[in-house]
Amino acid sequence: MKKLLLVAVALLMASSASFAQLTAGKMAITTSIGAPGNAIGGAYAISDNMRLNAGLNFNSTSQTVNGNSATQTTFGIGASLWMYKPATESISMFYGGGVSFGSAGAVGNAPSSSTLGITLTAGAEYWFNAHFAWGGNVNIGFTSSGPSGATTSVFGTQGVATSLTWWF
Repeated sequence: MKKLLLVAVALLMASSASFAQLTAGKMAITTSIGAPGNAIGGAYAISDNMRLNAGLNFNSTSQTVNGNSATQTTFGIGASLWMYKPATESISMFYGGGVSFGSAGAVGNAPSSSTLGITLTAGAEYWFNAHFAWGGNVNIGFTSSGPSGATTSVFGTQGVATSLTWWF
């Protein structure tokens, strides 16, 4: 157990010593959990302080109510642009904006619906090394969703999210 703890501490110290930040031309695989949606995607560092993100989400849920089963499938796509400002040698703060579109299939008597969103984002990332960062952000913005002819519009906090990014 002591050896495992020593190895973990050594890895943490080695990864913290790398002092990584965003580097122009690098590409990444990203995952995001939270609002506006859970997604997997990619990122491209346009410059040392600007990142372009693109993501997809897909969800299929089935449920049985009173012997009737129903399946709903949702799909979403989004893109955002983040501007970075290094705060310390291993922490970067960022802000930016993005757009998203989602679609949910009909289930039961409910018709299909769609969602269009525009968000502003602010957050921070901790860089463990030059290839891996863990971040969190808060999203505010405008969302219009619902079936055709009966949409609901919301302006305000869209939620919080956490992300993992693997750069290569």
